[in-house]
Amino acid sequence: MDATKYDRLLNLWLRLKTSLWFIPVLMTLGAGVIAVLALRIDSDLLPDGERVWWLYSGNPGSASDLLATLLSSIITMATLAISITMVVLTLAASQLGPRLIRSFIGNQRTQASLGFFIMTIVYLLLVYRRIDDQLSAENVPHVAITLGSVLSLVCVFLLLFYVHHLASSIVSDTVINRVGGEMDDLIERLLPEAGTVAPGDARPETDVPEETGGKALGLPKGGYVQTIGYAALVKLAQDHDVTLTLRFRAGSHLLASGRHVLVLPQERASDELAGKIADAIVLGPESTPTQDLEFSLRQMVEVGLRALSPGINDPYTAVAVIDRLATSIALVMGRDMEPAFHRDEQGVARLVTRPVTFTGLVDRAYNELRQAASTSPAVLIHMLDSLTELACHCRTAQQRDALARHAGMIASAGHRSAEEESDAMAISIRYDTVARSLAALDVS
Repeated sequence: MDATKYDRLLNLWLRLKTSLWFIPVLMTLGAGVIAVLALRIDSDLLPDGERVWWLYSGNPGSASDLLATLLSSIITMATLAISITMVVLTLAASQLGPRLIRSFIGNQRTQASLGFFIMTIVYLLLVYRRIDDQLSAENVPHVAITLGSVLSLVCVFLLLFYVHHLASSIVSDTVINRVGGEMDDLIERLLPEAGTVAPGDARPETDVPEETGGKALGLPKGGYVQTIGYAALVKLAQDHDVTLTLRFRAGSHLLASGRHVLVLPQERASDELAGKIADAIVLGPESTPTQDLEFSLRQMVEVGLRALSPGINDPYTAVAVIDRLATSIALVMGRDMEPAFHRDEQGVARLVTRPVTFTGLVDRAYNELRQAASTSPAVLIHMLDSLTELACHCRTAQQRDALARHAGMIASAGHRSAEEESDAMAISIRYDTVARSLAALDVS
């Protein structure tokens, strides 16, 4: 399977994985299979034709009453579970941000719990329709009814577990760690190991200047860039003997018929080439984490910004966000950034992209938090402490310079807003510590 198809399938899988209905639908289909198999089992097939004590042995009338009672109870419990879920989602959206709803509904425990309730309802319905007044006592599906009773009993305990799970999942530290874990997985999947990207293929920390002499082509529709088929674009550029320069990256929002791709030399640009380029790029109504390195980072920053807002004023949550961001940034510092130049088999640069740089990633992580925490010396001090811990992970001069620049901005913001002399002194001490740690590094 080529990389483009893999990225498309991965994007589809992530969308299914984070949908609330996917696992419940699979479990519902499983309920149908289990019901068919259970109804085919006859209790007389047990050893010596004797029924054990735990197997249901009632007549058709009592079996019908039991299934009706169980079905009504499980529907009530499922309704209660869904209602609790909606309340939790509402609280999470208001306190942590609406974009984090994706993280809640994508939780597999939540999906599996709701799916089990729906699965039990479907199973009981299928078994219940098998019971009628003309059914003889010998043909009562004892095994199927017993299994329905067991599933119903599990639902009772599952409801208690589900309430506990939802109560713990809305705790800010739990949300931050879950989103941070998703970002770490994304970093390990997208960023190559240290030393594997050639220095000439890495994007400089400053913006790449606009190319001249080429022709700009636009994509026929707009939206958020979800995946880019790098391998397909390199092969396409090789076949047409051109160089393609993308003026966007995964996560960017594009307008239809803009100036999105630059083709060099311009005389080889054509409508056919533009159509093939569009086929290699997936656009959608929202950004996804398939190739967007900043996706989870933006979610964590949003939690911190809401915590620092005057309406909430929760500096401890902001501190937890800063700590988790430092963990992910340290992981980034141990790897190479994505290459900007993609080459064909002959080593010719066929595709020039605009991947995220380390400087841009750190800017995204700290700029808005610094601005929101400008009147909170405790948070600013913790940010400087976090940069001190990150200093020992620096491998390159670009990483050192990025941390030093942010340390200076954080210290300046603290000195402008600190009303107490002791706060200003604490900020100065922390900044001096960061500066000394970075200055002592032997990096190139």
